[in-house]
Amino acid sequence: MKKSIFRGSFYESRRLRHDGFIDYMVKDTNSRKIYTKPFSIARKLFSFMGILFMFGFSALMESEIHHPDPDAPFDTWGINFYPLWLFFLCWFLWFLACRKNLRRKYDAKIPYTSILNSNLYLIWLVFVLNLFFITFIGKYLTILGLLLFYVLTGIILFMIIQSRMKSLKTRLYGVQDPSATAKQQKFIEVITGLGGLIVVGWLALKFLFPQVGEVKADFLGTISFIGMVFFGNIITLGMLVVMMLPYSLYGYYRNKYSEEYREFEGKSLEEWYGKKYLNKHKELLKDKNEEINL
Repeated sequence: MKKSIFRGSFYESRRLRHDGFIDYMVKDTNSRKIYTKPFSIARKLFSFMGILFMFGFSALMESEIHHPDPDAPFDTWGINFYPLWLFFLCWFLWFLACRKNLRRKYDAKIPYTSILNSNLYLIWLVFVLNLFFITFIGKYLTILGLLLFYVLTGIILFMIIQSRMKSLKTRLYGVQDPSATAKQQKFIEVITGLGGLIVVGWLALKFLFPQVGEVKADFLGTISFIGMVFFGNIITLGMLVVMMLPYSLYGYYRNKYSEEYREFEGKSLEEWYGKKYLNKHKELLKDKNEEINL
């Protein structure tokens, strides 16, 4: 079996679409204009609000460290692990990565580029929330406690990544198991249903008992908060590994074998690339029996 998930042929890459998680993501993103439109005001607005949130989070942490609340339940090290300079560095790196992903952007590539940039933002968000966790809970947990916390998180994520890589390689290069796709789709339906029930149940509890979910400074409240961060890391990064990044892998192959996929799906040059892109890359029109009014 080939080792790299990036070396598949066109015919091998088509097998990725049979992956239940990737198939779900393709159908979901293709049905939403925020992912498919060449220019989306909503997409720009969400990006702006996301950056503003990151800046506000850094400024809030800076303020809390330099002007601590005397009634705060925890003592801190007095160090802000997400200072403003780190925000600007992260924003700059994210911006560069997004610009690189947007190079040679054409219509069929837009959904995959949008999700990839969202993935990068989600990784940034998880990074920031963990810096917040370390800033305010680190001293309480001690360095040894933090090491154990993140070693355990890393071990679980490594197992998830290893399992997902194996399934992707099997999908690309190995023997296909049709029942696996059905199981994945069933799993998605179950998780989606459970997620909906949890949200509805939580809202109902908050409506009936407003005191539920309030932050408490006692031992139980602290353990609950640590548990929330731990499972939040696992769930968010696990979702990235299982669903989001494999979807981006499929997008990588669609871009790598762009013409093959276009012909396979029976799309015209204009439908696949869009007039704006074709106007800049007229070499694509050579040797093609299509007339396009640019």
